[in-house]
Amino acid sequence: MNSTPLVVVLKSIIERSYGMRPVIHDIGPFLIGDRGYEVLYGDGRHERSSGARMMVRQELDSVRLAVYYPDALVRHLEHFNPLVGLGDVNIDEFSVLIEELDHLLTMAGRVAEGRPVSLLELEHHANLTKYLVVLHLLGRQIRRTRLPESLRLWARHHLFGKYSEETNESAKRYREAAGLADRHARLLDGMTVPERRRELCAFHRRSFSDTCRLLISSN
Repeated sequence: MNSTPLVVVLKSIIERSYGMRPVIHDIGPFLIGDRGYEVLYGDGRHERSSGARMMVRQELDSVRLAVYYPDALVRHLEHFNPLVGLGDVNIDEFSVLIEELDHLLTMAGRVAEGRPVSLLELEHHANLTKYLVVLHLLGRQIRRTRLPESLRLWARHHLFGKYSEETNESAKRYREAAGLADRHARLLDGMTVPERRRELCAFHRRSFSDTCRLLISSN
């Protein structure tokens, strides 16, 4: 079994998928659990009930980033390791792990480049990353480079089809991002491997408005 921490494996997959220049070299100091969260927010102003999240703090001319992963989520993924087997028992928790890590890496890259990023863009990027990583692991586990459509449908259901029907702004944004990522995933699925690699690198670098226009024109 691979002894490399799961988040380190994921970081490598994400950076290679998009041809990202590593901005964060050691991911460890940017991750906190329940105890770290209590140290930072022990005054009761923040509740842990909403689960994992990226935290952003603006300090003069710098931006401080961290990701909070609840201890319960980490324990679940240690017990049901996605690198060993990915299925209904761990797909939701694994999806959360990928999403917040992708937020961290994408935001760090945008800050380093001096580029703005919207919440919708962050969510779309993370949703697409979840699909790529899940398909990558499934392919390794069944030893196939091209997954059967049944597994792709399973992945799309869990990653894009289970969002809340609430009408608040956050829920609306998550559904919109999931819809865009679903379109983008289907576009990628129809490409050859070299075409897909070029599109992923281009996507990470182009403006979000250009990505939206591409997705609208492709459907």
